[in-house]
Formats: sequence, structure tokens, C-alpha cells
Amino acid sequence: MKRLLNIPIWVVEVFTTAKSFQGNPIIGSPVLNKMGLHVFRLLVSHAVMRGRMLLLSPMISAEDRKSYFQKGYIVKENFLTDEEFQSLENAARTFDGEIREARQGNTLTHRAVLSPEVLEGRQVLEDVIDNRNLNKLTKFTSGHLRKPLYYLEEVKNQYCSGAEDPQKTFHNDTFHPSMKCWLFIDDVTPKTGPFTFVPESHKLSWKRIKWQYRMSLEASNDKNGYHAKGSTRYLEGDLKELVLPEPKPFTVKKNTLVIVNVFGIHRRGNSKKSTRLALWGDSRTNPFIPFPGIGGKFANQIQYYFLGLYRKKMDEAAAARGHRSPWHIIETDEK
Repeated sequence: MKRLLNIPIWVVEVFTTAKSFQGNPIIGSPVLNKMGLHVFRLLVSHAVMRGRMLLLSPMISAEDRKSYFQKGYIVKENFLTDEEFQSLENAARTFDGEIREARQGNTLTHRAVLSPEVLEGRQVLEDVIDNRNLNKLTKFTSGHLRKPLYYLEEVKNQYCSGAEDPQKTFHNDTFHPSMKCWLFIDDVTPKTGPFTFVPESHKLSWKRIKWQYRMSLEASNDKNGYHAKGSTRYLEGDLKELVLPEPKPFTVKKNTLVIVNVFGIHRRGNSKKSTRLALWGDSRTNPFIPFPGIGGKFANQIQYYFLGLYRKKMDEAAAARGHRSPWHIIETDEK
């Protein structure tokens, strides 16, 4: 009975950002995917997102558009003025608000959400997030007028025992174009696990479509939980089959902005025990809606409101099991 009641929800999810082959028996159906369901979602979502980005393309330079469309990323060195960046760095390193932690293998990640409420009284952080050039770039690359969700993020490589960090395996985040960005507050070196991206892997080449088709037939039963849930994993042989350029590690100086289409294949680079701090943005919007949505203060507040509800639900569910949420609040002395 429960499955019957869920069928309308599963059907609606086909036309949303839902990506789990395991969690949705329609999205993960080998029969429907053999008939082309996954490929249909790929083709339509990429076409719609391309159209949305084209609508917003006049707001950025031809050089940046070309880089994002052809390579899958934009890099802007010395993004802020020296004075602006120094103020950002000071504000980030002395941040005293709520911080949550997640553990993935031997990596700890700390994030502080920068909601409108958190930004009250933190003018420096608010000014950076309101930066006109940043907003133009993120609106174009996300294909949406709404700002990304912003966080302060510190990646702490090799800070705990355990298996290798699963984010160090090549993968893509979604089946459709979506955007993440980093304004790095620390220098990123080969030792600090640099974000590594395979140029041109955001494109739907014929080889990629065929690979995605074969993958979709078996993904729901894959032993790798990330893969089964739609964050597709790639082995070395897969990259060779797709005939893509060599992966590019973003070893960059502080005050560099990196914006990436995370349908593209990427991973966190190998590292020694180290940390790297950044202002991090994430934008994932419904790729089947043909218009770039609405922006403004209200839309921004709504997305943080729903993020707060989701976190509260996860906290309560974990507490009911006697555990901590995967993203749990940490005390000051743990930071």
C-alpha cells in the first residue's frame, strides 16, 4: 500500500532534480531505462539548462561564456580587491557562528551556512555575497536568477582515521548541469587536496550518452551507495573510454574564484594532512523548468528557510536513532 501511495510522488520526481536510482524505482527501473528514460532526462535537462544560460548570457563577458560552455569552468584570479579580500579573510577566520561537521572517510568538512539571519551584523560577508560581478557569474552558470546557497567551508584532509575519502573518486554530482563555486581564502596546493576537474566532461557527447545509458541499466543495484543514489562514479577505464582531456587540478592562489559545472567529472585531489578554507556556493535548480526563475531577497530567504527545515528534520531523525546527523553541529572547541 505504501508503494502504491508513493507512485504519484515517484512520477513527479522524474521531472525534478531527483537523481537516486535506488530511492526512486521509476528513475532506477532497468526496464524504463532500457527504453531510454535516463537518456530522455539527460537530453531534456541539458537542453533546457542551456537555454536558460543563454537567456542570461548577456550579463557576462564572451570570454567567460566561452570558457564555461567549452571547458565547463570559469577561473577568475584576484577576484576581490586586496582590501576586500583581507576583510573577507579576517571575517572568515574569526567567524563565531554555528558550524556543522561531516565526516567522509578520513576527511572532515566544516561548513557554516551564510543565511540572511547569519549575515546580520556580519557586513563584510554580506558585501562579498552581494558582489555584483559574483552575482552575474553565478546567475549565468546556474541558469537561475536566485543566488546560490553560500557557506564558509573548511576541508580538513587526513584529519581522522578511516577509509579513503569517497569524494576523491571521480564522479559527477547530478544528471543535469548544476553549479558550485569556491572563492578560495587559502592558497590551494597539490598537498591540500585541490578540486580536480576533467575539462569538457560536462558535455553530452555521443560517447557520454552511450556510457550513461549502459550505466542506468544497472545503477540501482550498484554496491557503491553514492553511485546508486545518482552521484555517478567513474573508474580509470571509464575516463579512457570517454576520451576526455587530462584532469585539471585547481592549484590556485588565495582570492581566486572557481566556478564549475558539476555534471562534469571531478573529484577532491589526493592530499597530505592539511586544511583549505573557502567561501563556497552551491546552486541546484529544477532543470526541467524552461525559465531562469526569480531572484531577489524573498527567493533567497525561502531557500535558506527550507534548508533549515531539512537540517532540523535530519537532526531529529538522527537523534531518534541515538546518533548524530551526518551534518551535525560542533562545539567551539571542536572547530
